[in-house]
Amino acid sequence: MTKKKLLLVSLFLVFGLVTMAASGLAQTQWTVGANENDAGRHQGLAEATGQVTLATISSGSIGASTYFRISYDAPIVNLGTVYIVCSGSASPLSPFNAGSGAYGGVGCGGLFTPTLSNSNMTLTITFNNTVVFPTGASSQVSITVRVNATGVTCGPEGSNGVHAIVDAHTPTGAPNLTITPFQPSSSLRVLIVHCDPSLSLTLGTEKGKLETEPAWVLTCIGAKDDFGPFDNDFTVNVDEEFNYALTSESYEMALDPGVADPGYVTNGTSVDITFKNVPVNVGMTETDIKPCSTLWTGNPYYCAGGTLAIEEDPDQPVCVADPIVANQPPTQTCNFTFETTMVDAGTPESVDIKFKFWSKGPIPPGSPCITANIEKDPLTPATAIPLFLNDWELTTPLSVVCFADCKTVLLYPYLVDDFGFGSGIAVSNTTMDPFAGDPVYGKGSAVPQSGPCTFYLYGTTPSATYPSAPLTASFTSPTIGSGQTYAFDMSSNLMGGVAGYVIAVCDFQNAHGYALITYHLLGDNGVAADYLADVLPNPALYHRTPAGDILGETAIAPYEIDRHLEKLLNYGIKGIF
Repeated sequence: MTKKKLLLVSLFLVFGLVTMAASGLAQTQWTVGANENDAGRHQGLAEATGQVTLATISSGSIGASTYFRISYDAPIVNLGTVYIVCSGSASPLSPFNAGSGAYGGVGCGGLFTPTLSNSNMTLTITFNNTVVFPTGASSQVSITVRVNATGVTCGPEGSNGVHAIVDAHTPTGAPNLTITPFQPSSSLRVLIVHCDPSLSLTLGTEKGKLETEPAWVLTCIGAKDDFGPFDNDFTVNVDEEFNYALTSESYEMALDPGVADPGYVTNGTSVDITFKNVPVNVGMTETDIKPCSTLWTGNPYYCAGGTLAIEEDPDQPVCVADPIVANQPPTQTCNFTFETTMVDAGTPESVDIKFKFWSKGPIPPGSPCITANIEKDPLTPATAIPLFLNDWELTTPLSVVCFADCKTVLLYPYLVDDFGFGSGIAVSNTTMDPFAGDPVYGKGSAVPQSGPCTFYLYGTTPSATYPSAPLTASFTSPTIGSGQTYAFDMSSNLMGGVAGYVIAVCDFQNAHGYALITYHLLGDNGVAADYLADVLPNPALYHRTPAGDILGETAIAPYEIDRHLEKLLNYGIKGIF
């Protein structure tokens, strides 16, 4: 079997067998060994051990009520498969009936009664009747159990094992079975438990390159009906940290072998990817899954020949974008379950999973990043095999989508406050307009928003020679509501005795600025000049230097560039903040 390490420990048990048959007392030799499974996971509540195997090497018989006792150092979850087969044969040796030992049930074809004791850490296999092993036949009893791997104490190396000790007993008054050269047998390691996280979750490959940061989206996009809802995507990579951290159902069945019955396996290992902080009007769906063997060879997740494959559970509900309503929680949790359908016998593998997300309207300002975490599944029902503890693989969730509030950048090219000069600054939040609901203009109406503006002054003292570094000051206004205007005097909130320029960064769209400069001396009627502040393109989209995007911030963009910018604004922006 390619997916488990076979460590056949040949420890010889020789014990007398009391015969109830007419032929009189007969004696047979047995060996005890174990096939070790090295793919155990510490989060597993039902991890398959290797098989403990009791095999005859000569003919003989064993009496009723004789039993083997196998003591494990972790709690047993399920008895697994208990059956008798003829060595090297694909069918049971008559008169033995192969079959699965039911948990706490009848046993193997009526031959055994398996029971658990001592806090489910001791398995006893009791012969119901005297059994005669045919002359010259070689038969074996193989016992596979499922253990609670969370009960295994991890060593400093990050992994440890489940061990078993086998001994044999005969009824009171009958000749004792002997195990030579010692009794009980030495400890057999039947399972290696990996205590470290089994899986990693990182940003995957997008458009032929490895992602280094989450997708970024402006909170106000997706509101314009003429463009429709925006959509964007991101990719995450699910990576095994060791061989067979993910297993298929067929692999789990291979760990619970049976001749006439596949055992108690109900599923393979699935994974749950859970997204939190998803705004209620944002929907998500999985769109593509790529195994690591199909990635470009320069990708660190590339694996030649890797066959790991997963598929999304078709019965899970879709994570939809629900419009915001009163008294509704601001965020939702979206969960996606993926079933492992194929694994190989080589090195750890990974898969890239692409997700699409969209919005039916503006996203609430200040929304936190959407984060992802991963855990092994199933978690319920208790009868699922394998079964896992509810435990996240990541101590810090992965940020996959972050939101930047919409801003307007205003430039006041010249302001002065000294020698009879004074400057007044005003900014209007024009996100309230008369077009909403209008059958003609409604689609182009503003989206009501609110927020403060921060004003940054870069100035010099008017009567002095310009210093090497400008004088700087900043001021943040109170929240300016939709449809409101905020005005103040330069000297009261920024700095007096200074001339220079001011850049205002407002936390809402559609901000417009006004400046009034006055000059007045005693006995003079005074003069005044005013202007409208320039609206600077978002530096994330339009670089402020010509070298940045050829055009520069004040150039008139060709129609094609305008349409490209429009698409960026309304269909999501990745990695710009």
